[in-house]
Amino acid sequence: MKKLCLLAWALLLSGTAHAEDPFSFDLTDGSEDGEDSTSSYNFRFTNSIEARMRKFIRHDDFLSSRLRLNSSFLYETEWSSLYVNGFFDYDESVRKYDRRFRATLYELYAKINGSSAGMNGTVVSLGKMRLSWGVNDGRSTVDMINATYMKDPLANGRTVFKWPAWLARVEQSSALGNLEGVLLPFGKDRQMAEYGSPWEPEYVHNLRSMADSGQLSLTEHMNPRKVEWGVRYVKYMTGFDFGASYYSGFSDLPCVKYRDGNMFLLEPVRSRTAGVNGAMSLGSSTLRAELSMTADAPVYDGSGGLYYSDLHQVIVGWDRNFDFDIYANLQFFSDHYLHAEDDFGMTASLSQKYFNDSLNAGVNALWGRGREHTLEVYSEYAVSDSLTVSLRGFWIGGGSSSSIYRSYDGNDYAEFGFKYYF
Repeated sequence: MKKLCLLAWALLLSGTAHAEDPFSFDLTDGSEDGEDSTSSYNFRFTNSIEARMRKFIRHDDFLSSRLRLNSSFLYETEWSSLYVNGFFDYDESVRKYDRRFRATLYELYAKINGSSAGMNGTVVSLGKMRLSWGVNDGRSTVDMINATYMKDPLANGRTVFKWPAWLARVEQSSALGNLEGVLLPFGKDRQMAEYGSPWEPEYVHNLRSMADSGQLSLTEHMNPRKVEWGVRYVKYMTGFDFGASYYSGFSDLPCVKYRDGNMFLLEPVRSRTAGVNGAMSLGSSTLRAELSMTADAPVYDGSGGLYYSDLHQVIVGWDRNFDFDIYANLQFFSDHYLHAEDDFGMTASLSQKYFNDSLNAGVNALWGRGREHTLEVYSEYAVSDSLTVSLRGFWIGGGSSSSIYRSYDGNDYAEFGFKYYF
């Protein structure tokens, strides 16, 4: 059975970036406290310049030379905070299918501490934000709130890049645990790759090509602008965390729906996922497990017809910090469809730091059914507190003809980059 929706993609890779402890369920938004603890408010304005020179090994005409200016502003008081992050991109390599210069508002949100109004343990967040539930590195069944950024989807060898969404979030902490509710009034913000982009899924490209030549009529409805919502409960204990979640939303990648005549519709479909997860610390190691069930997961049969099947997922993970600054992480996953072909595989990460943590070198990888694979070899060197340089090699491919990995089979690349903070 063929799977074309990003329910398949999100189940294969999920999250955005490495966490210091990828098994920790105590997540933050990355903001830091202000430095002046004596004043009633703190603020910080930070900037960075990043360059990425990426050569696609099999595409002679694709050379990414992105230059990015990233700016962030954080304002905090005793009872609230405001965070703004945006960037300006110049990328010569996208000239054939997109604008070379782009200004983007990435995040804009406010947090209000309910203790100022007598509501102890309550925090309300409003705005556009990237919100992770559970693990945000490698595979995850609960990192569902943000859509995969299909314009440039690969964060590392086992993780995809997620795009923020406008949402409202309420958190309530007590001795019984943490309860959280999220409402997306407009749904996820899906950013699909443009026609002709190297990151355009093959089945989307084929449909667009046929529509461009007049062979069929295609309507793309990437963002239905319908409400999505979810709830999560987490209990933190000594050496053990437990969580349960439920999310009602739409698939990241659109599905192909046949309409009357020679007309087709490309749009995401709604699915509902409930799951439980837990993590246990064993000395220098951590064990993690996730179980979830998705009702009416979209799949395709052998003739290309779309139908729905319940999906049961299991993820078991392990990580350990060894001597000599060595870190290892393994995950094993199984996706069982009641009426479709199962998926299974593993992800792995291995890294080591050198020269008083100035140099970090490692490997990230994924291996799945049908030889679906990603492999990243990287090194990052902190020249100073302000300047970091990096080298990266990336290989991707495998899978069936409908696999998202098969779509990217020619997108292996080598990359040199640097980032300067000021």
